[in-house]
Amino acid sequence: MDKKALIRTIKDHLWGPTGSIILHVLLVIALVKFVVFDSVMKESEVEVMIMEPEAVDLEELEEIKELLEDIEMPEVEMPDTFDEAMPEDVESFQDEAIDDFSALDIASDVNSPLIMKNLYAGRSASGRSASLKRYAGKYGKFTEPAVIKALEWLKKTQEANGSWPAGGHQNRVGLTGLALLTFLAHGETVDSPDYGETVTKAIRYLVDQQNGRGDGFFCEMKNGPASYAHAIAAYAICEAFSMTRIPELKDVMEKATAGIINGQQATGLWDYGYKKEGRRDLSVAGWNIQALKSAYIAGSEQISLTNAIYKSVEGMKNMQTDDGRFFYSMTDGNGSGAKESMTGVAVLCLQLLGHGGDQAARTGLQVLDAAECDYQKQEWQAMHHFPCYNWYYITQAKFHKGKATWDAWNRQFAPEIVKNQNPEGYWTKPDDKGSQVTEEKIYATTLCALTLQVYYRFLPTYQPIVIEEDTPDDDEIVIEII
Repeated sequence: MDKKALIRTIKDHLWGPTGSIILHVLLVIALVKFVVFDSVMKESEVEVMIMEPEAVDLEELEEIKELLEDIEMPEVEMPDTFDEAMPEDVESFQDEAIDDFSALDIASDVNSPLIMKNLYAGRSASGRSASLKRYAGKYGKFTEPAVIKALEWLKKTQEANGSWPAGGHQNRVGLTGLALLTFLAHGETVDSPDYGETVTKAIRYLVDQQNGRGDGFFCEMKNGPASYAHAIAAYAICEAFSMTRIPELKDVMEKATAGIINGQQATGLWDYGYKKEGRRDLSVAGWNIQALKSAYIAGSEQISLTNAIYKSVEGMKNMQTDDGRFFYSMTDGNGSGAKESMTGVAVLCLQLLGHGGDQAARTGLQVLDAAECDYQKQEWQAMHHFPCYNWYYITQAKFHKGKATWDAWNRQFAPEIVKNQNPEGYWTKPDDKGSQVTEEKIYATTLCALTLQVYYRFLPTYQPIVIEEDTPDDDEIVIEII
């Protein structure tokens, strides 16, 4: 075979496998380029547009609203009876009860998941359902319908300017604050489908009262008990800001909180009209301390806030008697009015400020072991001496104590308050047979409703504002905010 024929034979043998390899490599390269090129082309087709929202014509919204109002919606009625047998100890409960708490999703979700998730998680529909099942036991089926009836009555009795009727301006401010706290405790905000307008009007009323004064207070301080009204209104505004994050409320909260801090005495407590010396009043202090804790949760930037809280803890401890009760007031070292109700105030405030394990709180709780909730037999005097005031504090104090202490009290207070609610939704003193709306009814209704909301209003695990450490006993629920 000549040289040329040999070379041709070699080429023929090598070309088959070699050509096949080269061809496959070329195909792979082409495929990769095609995929990459196609991906790049697809990416280049994405068009990002930033559009300014169109202005909303309020008149058009009103027309739409009128059209929606003309649409007839099917009515949904809750059953008047509850098939399940009543617990033996609540035979005289009213006949309204519920099984599925998720059906009570009245409020819309708050657009502040950070706040609702960690601080007021029990106030969402799911939070209320879970908390009622966990802490209310067999009574939640009855307490929650009672709360809703109370909210409906409060909604109906609100005046056009957003307040609730009262004889004097400071009482009007205080009652509006209590009513607003009652709606907020149920998770109702300005976005609530059923109660949004009620909440908005109440907030606007309180804001207007502060704006109309210019000193940060919601009412004039010349009249002694006005420090109650301001503290309750401040408490409500702080919670409203926490749950809504409405920017306008931040400044209102800061001014109101500053007024409380500036009105604190060197003793750590407060008095009528925020007098700086002389008499100190534990009842007044209770609402101001709750307002300070609410301001702390809301993120108040008052630089003296933590110091004010520290002083209030020491001030309350100095009001305790040797037998564990707490004085109502003290002047020049002489205390008076040591009783169960003031003990409830002090114990709750110590718990809220992270001192529920202190000796003062523990001995105070021992005093509260003898507390009773008997709607018909306990004495109803003037409005500020209604027993529902005592139950508001004692119930929360026992709730945060937990375990056997809470179970025993829950069996007593829940059926007693529910069965004494008027069918219209309000509470009042037993001998009040009138049908007119009075400030006494509003006061009793807000306090009784807030007491029944204890199961979910605050979770029994808040973060304490730790000033000093004390070891809690074995029966204590640790209080911390996540």
